[in-house]
Amino acid sequence: MRKWLKVVLIAGGSLIALIILLSVGLALYIKGNKAAFLKQITDQLNDNINGKLSVEDMEPSLFRSFPNVSIALKKVQLQDSLWQQHHHALLDLDYIFVRVNTLSLLRKHVDVKEISLEKGNIYLYTDSSGYTNTSALSTGRSAKKNGPSKDADIRSIVFSQITFTIDNQQKFKLFELDIQEMDGKLKSTDSGMHLDMRAKILARNFSFNTNKGSYLKGKTLGLDLSLFFNKKTRQLIIPEQQIKIDKTPVRIAGVFDFSEKPPPFRLKINADQVLLQEAASWLSPNISSKLSTIHLTAPLDAEANLQGHMKFRDTPRVVVTWKTTKNTLVTAAGEWSNCSFSGRFNNEVVPGAGHNDENSAVNIFALKASLGEVPLEADTIRVVNLKQPLLRGHFRSQFPLANLNTAASDVPLLFSEGTAAADLYYTGPVLKTDNTPSALEGTVQIQRGGFTYLPRDLTFHDCSATLQFTGQDLLVRNVRIQSRKSALQMEGTIRNMMNLYFTAPEKIELDWKIRSALVDLNEFRSFLTTRKGKKASHKTKAKTAGRVGQQLDKVLASSNVKMDVALDKVVFEHFTAQNVKALIAMTESDLLLNKIAFQHAGGTAQASGTVHQQGVSNVFKVNANITNVHIGQLFYAFNNFGLDGLQSKNLQGIVSAKADIKGNVLDNGTLAKNSLYGTVNFSLRNGALLNFGPLEDIGTFLFRRRRLDSITFENLSSTFQIQGNKILIPPMRIASSAVNIDVNGVYGLAGGTNINLDVPLRNPAKDSAITDKAEKRRRSRKGIILHLHAVSGSDGKVKIKLGKGD
Repeated sequence: MRKWLKVVLIAGGSLIALIILLSVGLALYIKGNKAAFLKQITDQLNDNINGKLSVEDMEPSLFRSFPNVSIALKKVQLQDSLWQQHHHALLDLDYIFVRVNTLSLLRKHVDVKEISLEKGNIYLYTDSSGYTNTSALSTGRSAKKNGPSKDADIRSIVFSQITFTIDNQQKFKLFELDIQEMDGKLKSTDSGMHLDMRAKILARNFSFNTNKGSYLKGKTLGLDLSLFFNKKTRQLIIPEQQIKIDKTPVRIAGVFDFSEKPPPFRLKINADQVLLQEAASWLSPNISSKLSTIHLTAPLDAEANLQGHMKFRDTPRVVVTWKTTKNTLVTAAGEWSNCSFSGRFNNEVVPGAGHNDENSAVNIFALKASLGEVPLEADTIRVVNLKQPLLRGHFRSQFPLANLNTAASDVPLLFSEGTAAADLYYTGPVLKTDNTPSALEGTVQIQRGGFTYLPRDLTFHDCSATLQFTGQDLLVRNVRIQSRKSALQMEGTIRNMMNLYFTAPEKIELDWKIRSALVDLNEFRSFLTTRKGKKASHKTKAKTAGRVGQQLDKVLASSNVKMDVALDKVVFEHFTAQNVKALIAMTESDLLLNKIAFQHAGGTAQASGTVHQQGVSNVFKVNANITNVHIGQLFYAFNNFGLDGLQSKNLQGIVSAKADIKGNVLDNGTLAKNSLYGTVNFSLRNGALLNFGPLEDIGTFLFRRRRLDSITFENLSSTFQIQGNKILIPPMRIASSAVNIDVNGVYGLAGGTNINLDVPLRNPAKDSAITDKAEKRRRSRKGIILHLHAVSGSDGKVKIKLGKGD
């Protein structure tokens, strides 16, 4: 055993030594015959070159492919004949390593088995006229002189840090690939060539049409490919196999057919469980920018099919499909959870009309999702004409109204009960800058609803309505809402709503009709003040539909409302009216009472005016005309018009009046003290003054025998000027059953009373039989006339003094 082991070791060592000596000898041999070998290599590799090939140096490399020998070519450049014009060398490489058959060197013949290219550029350039620098590879004179030569049997090609570029300026195509590493095994047969390749490539540009942008831009490709070129059919076939795009595994397959001009191609890319945004980034910007409006948080399955030609300004047909379940869709309207749907992008909707944005569409099929707790279904959603995207879809939903509170907490309505069912067809633009009119058709049914209108803090129950969308307009029909004391039946029309909803909500006009048997205005005091601001949104299970809620609140705040009101009975504090007819308009800051007519206190009234809402105190102006109203009830209904001394219990009679006044009403519905300004022209018939303190004070020392606790009047009329805290009384006579008084001066609502009273002591009963008014007045002033002065005392009460005042 020892003997045989010794023999084996000696033989093996000798063989290794022989190989080393042979390799060293070959290296020395190559170095000594560098010029001859360099000529043979360039001749064998470039039999068809018609240009300038330069190699700076050649050195043997013993250990790169031991026991074979590699020859290193340094600074290799291949230029075509027009390089001086375009300066794009076909080859510009730092190193080309050529592995040769060792035995062929002994026969002084180079047999190339492998070529390795390192650090440099391969640039295939075509100018706008169609000239290409690949003409350097056409048959040259050297081939004709030397005759046919045997093709190099190259079985392996290795690239390292090579930039490979196809720049075709005539056809607007640019492919720029940074090949960080590539190892290709090439096997040639009679039928074709088979290439197995492993590579890591950075796609700097992959543009089939530079005007449309690059596919796979900035993506790192991990390729483990097997390619086959059929010499007979001249097709480059890529069987389906897996590659990686930025570490995302995808399956790719395709065919490039070079038997036709221009060469057609087909590519198919499949990716399982990839983010939509990631898959969209593989496409050109004109496509990916359209898909960027769709955000899905979870991965999906996607497939892209590209089909086109390698020709001038050709844009391939692109079809991208995807599907997903239980995903989350993020839109401007909020986050849609539990999304399940399939989708399709196609840039040739009409066959033959071109592969362009105008002929492109994004389709969503069988959508099921939830916004908060509001479910949504849509058979098909289409976005067509991606140059000016237009969305079309049929949407259905049915849900409890309370679910809206979590779907959009910024909406100014807080729902407590009821159900809603929607069946809607929508057409409208996608881009915010697009002014194409939107259209919405279909109905929304609301039954047994309950909600609080937060800006006015109003709560309603047992509500029902039918919202009918007719394209641009919204018809609101069969509306019933019930508050604690009031029940309203309503209907209305919003014209041009879809066109103005987002662009100009302040231009929206709502024509509204209101009917009711009873309305208690005490429940609607909040309309006398400004709307309440929105509270901070509470947290929900899903993110809120902020844009929808904020826009709806903006529309409700900014739009103009015209109301035609017919109410059987209206109650407000002490005021009660029947058969109320009104035309009212509401803007963002004003309540316009265009025409109001009603029955009150046995008479009728008509009024018009405005209320400007500006916070705690709201300015109003009113023109009113009342006819045959019981004055006591009128004073009671309006809280004695802010008067302290004269109360409703002191008055009887039938009054008619015209008033033109302005003032301030507080946000609780009460009249601000001393805020009234204007004129009141009145006429009192069958009047009586009951238990009026100032007259009773006079009677205690002047008219003890006359009854002053109940004084009846003849027809009494005058025009008062109201100026805040005082009422200006022009000269007038109060002719009553107990006493005649000539009055003029100022009545102070909060002090400052200064009234002159001329009181004849003659008893009016003595002249009751006289019918001539002038004679009756002349006789009333016979005898003693007291001149009294009514002024406000330091305690705020009115004091009666003898003598004339100022």
